[in-house]
Order: sequence, then C-alpha cells, then structure tokens
Amino acid sequence: MIEIETILHYFGSNKKRTVLAVIGVAIGVFSLVLMMGITGAMQNKVNRYLGDLGSQVFVVIPGEIKNLGGRLLQVKFFPTLTLKDAKAIEERCVLVKETSPIKEVYPPVHANGKFSTPKVLGVDENYAEITSSYPAAGRFITKNDVKEFRQVAVIGVEVARDLFGEKYPVGKTLYLYNAPYKIIGVLPEKGTDISGENLDNRVLVPISCAVRRLENVDYIDGIYVLPVSEKVVDNAMKEVSSLLKKRHGKKDFSISRYEDLVNTQKEAMKIFSVLSVTVATIAFSVGALGILAVMTLSVYERLVEIGVRRAFGATKMDIFKQFLTEATILSLTGSVSGAVIATGLVNIIAKIAKWQPYIPVKGILISIALSVAVGLIAGVYPAMRATSFEPKEILKDA
Repeated sequence: MIEIETILHYFGSNKKRTVLAVIGVAIGVFSLVLMMGITGAMQNKVNRYLGDLGSQVFVVIPGEIKNLGGRLLQVKFFPTLTLKDAKAIEERCVLVKETSPIKEVYPPVHANGKFSTPKVLGVDENYAEITSSYPAAGRFITKNDVKEFRQVAVIGVEVARDLFGEKYPVGKTLYLYNAPYKIIGVLPEKGTDISGENLDNRVLVPISCAVRRLENVDYIDGIYVLPVSEKVVDNAMKEVSSLLKKRHGKKDFSISRYEDLVNTQKEAMKIFSVLSVTVATIAFSVGALGILAVMTLSVYERLVEIGVRRAFGATKMDIFKQFLTEATILSLTGSVSGAVIATGLVNIIAKIAKWQPYIPVKGILISIALSVAVGLIAGVYPAMRATSFEPKEILKDA
C-alpha cells in the first residue's frame, strides 16, 4: 500500500530539495500555459473584431501596401478608387455578395461645448454586417441615409462618455465642423484591437456625407468586399482585380484579406510562440532531471525505511509504486503551481489590454499531461533502484 502520509512527511522534512525539484516543472508549465493563454486571448480578440464574416472579407486599397516588420502598411496612395467602383464590383462580379466603401475624414467633433478626437469614418449600410458593427443601442446607417445624405451618426461608447457623459445618448446631436449630426446608434464596447487602435473611439456617418459634405472629394479610402462564400475568396479577389484593372486602365490598387490587415502582430506572435515552446521544453527537461536527482538521492537516504517496509510484507511492486507516486506528485505540484500563476497573469494582461477574460484550458490540460509523463519518466529509475535492495542486507548494515 502507498502511504500518502509517509510521502508528505518526507517532502515536508526536505522542503528546499522538494521546492527545487518542483520549480523546473513549474517554469515549464508556466511558459507553456502563458504562451497558449496570451495567443488564445489575442485570437479571441481578433475573432471578435473580425466577426463571423471576417475570415472571408477582403479589402481593396487605392495604392500599394507592403509587409514591413510584420505589419501591412500602405506605402503609396492613389485617389482613384470611387463609389462607382464599389457599385461596379457589387453589380458585375458574380462571386461578390456585397461591398462597403469607406472614407476616413478629419472634422473637429464636438457637442455641449466639449471636444473629442475620434476616428470618423464614412460607411454604408453593409458595413455593419461585414465588420460585425451592430449597435448596442439604436440602429445602424441605412441605404436611405446614404442616398438622401442624412446627417446621422453611429458612435462608440467612448465618444458617448466624452461628449455626453452617458453610455447611450441616442437621439442627441453632435457636430462635425459645425454641421449637426443626429446620433442614431451606439456601438458595443470593444476596447482596443491588437494593433492598438481604440475601437470605442469612433464616429460612423453615411459615406455620401463623408465624401461630399465633409471632404468634398470624389475618391474613397477603400472597399470592403464580401464574397458569396468562403470557398471562393481567392477567385473573387482575382475577379475584382480584373474588373478594376479594366476600369482604371492600370493596377493602381492593392487587395488584401481583411484578417491580414487587422492581425498586424501575427509574425511577432509566431516568434513568441516558438520561443515560449523552446523555454517550456528546456524547463521541463530541467524539471525532469531535478526530480530524477531528488528521488535517486532519497532512495539512499531511506534504505532503512525500505528495508523495514519490505520486512513487514511490502512487495517490490509496493516500493516501486511508492517512489513512482512521489515523483509524479512532485511533477503535478509543479504543474498546478505553474498553471495557476500563468492563468492569473494571462487574465491580468487581458484586463489591462481590455480583452475578454480567458482560461487557457487546452494549455493547462497539455501541461498536466506532460507533467504526469515527466513524473513517470523521471521516477522510473529511482523506483527500480529502490526495489533492487534486499531487506536482509539493508537491515544488517543498519
């Protein structure tokens, strides 16, 4: 029989040695769970921002974009993309379900004598579906709002608090320059995306107002394109590219997947994941060696105990199980400690970054499984060594 009290007593009387054996495994588990927790929390944030359709949406950008340091940046801009291009794509591209043109404008935003500095975007009625920007209160911009140049706005919660001191000021008025825009909706709180942009500090107005009334130009900043299905994304991108080349007479635009534009830290996260797995592997190896050393040393310190147990009927298998159990307990203790600390740290980071709370269940389960394996592997030699002594020889020498 395995005596748990005896095992705990031995660990208690050798605290420093026990702690050192546990630390290696704890560091390995901490690294693994922390890595999987942060990447999982960030991916949830990206998925939440992208929405249900984000993985299949792509964006037409007027100019040239390049990947610089893991980030897609616009390095050239051409004022050649228009609302007519967006309409042509939607009407003439059979693989396209709908489009949503966008135009960023820079008017001073104020109300009640207070000023705010949000990002102001001109959008149409399809923007809500394509980017999952459905209001938490009120309604979104409609086709008639765009067609009739209605001065209405959908705002983020931070703009609402800054200008009105309340969360949902639907029906009130804010001013872009000195033009009044009635607030018809307020977006749900989203925090910042992984590129650092504050998604709650936004004002959305009809694209027609942004282009003609606020900027008085005939070009736009981009077009979100939603294909008819995720299976045809690549072909839809080719179809749109071909159409725009014919309309413009040259390739003065770039096309990129929406998720690639949003997930600007993808490469950095890959490097972080590789480094974390490397650290976890090394730490697990050190932990296994630590447990092996501690358990092997304990065999020689407890020869009398082994001899007495054998003399009173304990079998070699009982001794083998005892030492194997001790090694596994050491490993599991390190696993639980590392997992708890890492999970707590992940959620502290999530709170600071305004992400959703996240429990890295997969990372914890993998870590526990690895810890059990480490404990079993590291405990085999000491356990076999403990069963190799004959009780008569042990007690005679004692």
